[in-house]
Amino acid sequence: MSEEKKWNIPDGEFCVYGTVYADPEHADEVEAVYKETTRLAQSEEGIVYYCLSRDGDDPTIFHFFERYKSKAAFDAHNQQDIIQKFIKSGWMKDVKAVFTKPITP
Repeated sequence: MSEEKKWNIPDGEFCVYGTVYADPEHADEVEAVYKETTRLAQSEEGIVYYCLSRDGDDPTIFHFFERYKSKAAFDAHNQQDIIQKFIKSGWMKDVKAVFTKPITP
């Protein structure tokens, strides 16, 4: 998600959801990174919800749903070493992401 400039990130609290298409040779490494980022997200300030899953039909596809209190929280999450190394790894063939405001009561 290093190319966030192309994405329209809403002000304030927002959600991002989408799909990561992994290089088949590295899909298991992608899952290992996602296990660790999920663990880390549990204690990150500004993350409301963080969920990643591996597709049951195609193990090279990963789905994500994340909710942040702010763009600053999103940026802090993405600046972590594990995320930066993953972005630069070449293990992702493509990422489709949608940024949106959550529906609140």
